Amino acid sequence: MIWNLENCRGAIFYLTTMLLYHGTNIRFETPKIITPNRALDFGTGFYTTSDKKQAGDWAKVVVKRTKVGKLLLNIYELKESYMQELNTRKFETANKEWLDFVCEHRLETYKGDNYDLIIGAVANDQTMPVLQAYMNARNKDLYAPVALNDIMANKLTDQYVFKNDLALSFLQLQEIVEL
Repeated sequence: MIWNLENCRGAIFYLTTMLLYHGTNIRFETPKIITPNRALDFGTGFYTTSDKKQAGDWAKVVVKRTKVGKLLLNIYELKESYMQELNTRKFETANKEWLDFVCEHRLETYKGDNYDLIIGAVANDQTMPVLQAYMNARNKDLYAPVALNDIMANKLTDQYVFKNDLALSFLQLQEIVEL
């Protein structure tokens, strides 16, 4: 892109970028939507995180589960300004809205808006018993504070889920590292 600075007097541009990690056993030079074999927090998509350790741990899970390949960390750059061009759903914290959103995806009953990118906390293995109890609760409004209190006791990391090719086009591969 060529900038005509003559028309930009007094403007300040912030082109901040962030690194996102995808831990796996597959080299994703070009990321693609992955259809899961089970229900995930935010449905079908390409899952990444800003937490390098979490991505490495996930690579270990994938290799152990599939018994194939090597531990790989696919590292991508995302310019944060690009997120403004996407229909993004961001959960700032694990709250009742996040809890319901995750449960609807886990139960495969989600009927809400379609997003290009979804950002929020990960419902990991430590939180699954709590999510399961919440999904089975007769009165979710009454049980939600208890479930959230139990969930927040865990160190929750983030996930960035790219839901379509438009969103994926904003990810730029930086490198693939063998762990």
